Amino acid sequence: MKNNIINNIKDQINKGDKKAPFLFLGKNNDLLNSQVKDLALELLNEYNIPHSYLYTFEDNWEKIKIKDMKSFVEFSNSKPPYKFQIFLIENISRFTISAWNSLLKFFEEPDVTNIIFLTSTSESGILDTILSRVQTINLWWIEKIKKDNFLFSMIKNYIEKKDTEILSYFFRNKLEKEEYINLLENIIIYAKENLILINYLEEINEDINSIKQNNVNGKYIIDKWLLKI
Repeated sequence: MKNNIINNIKDQINKGDKKAPFLFLGKNNDLLNSQVKDLALELLNEYNIPHSYLYTFEDNWEKIKIKDMKSFVEFSNSKPPYKFQIFLIENISRFTISAWNSLLKFFEEPDVTNIIFLTSTSESGILDTILSRVQTINLWWIEKIKKDNFLFSMIKNYIEKKDTEILSYFFRNKLEKEEYINLLENIIIYAKENLILINYLEEINEDINSIKQNNVNGKYIIDKWLLKI
């Protein structure tokens, strides 16, 4: 299974350089945290590192206590007997200015063995000084959409094998707008399952809404996305 995010992080690890924190954005807080935790565990598995080297500061919907944050960050001062360790801080938009200030050095001068994962449903409320120091990854997962095995297979073959069956199907047939929407939704499912095209998910969702609500030409939208992917 392709995993562009994992590969990108692995490239940075293998170079041996310091890595700026990764900020993961998503609409659903619980789903986002679960996805990022799974990503962290998969990364540890890639390097045969025990899961105990994933340190998580969980979102309990309470105000951050500075002493708790300082205790959490202390783990970063100990070099692990492995290539790296991961620090996951959930829902950083709930942090107070005092909590942010306690993390500045942690963000500014991360050791090469420390990988920092952050989650938030929005950049709003996050200090600019923090945003300027992170690598932002959008994970706009779309829920309640169903996989169409026929369309999904064509998408998979088009992306992975350069099979052009999908081009013939959509360019030569006159289709209803529901079929165009169905294809876009299955592109989202494919992207979610394979963690690719991540930065496109919000735009694809906007195009789905345009077809549904504004009667935008579905064929034009499909043409655009088949060229992009």
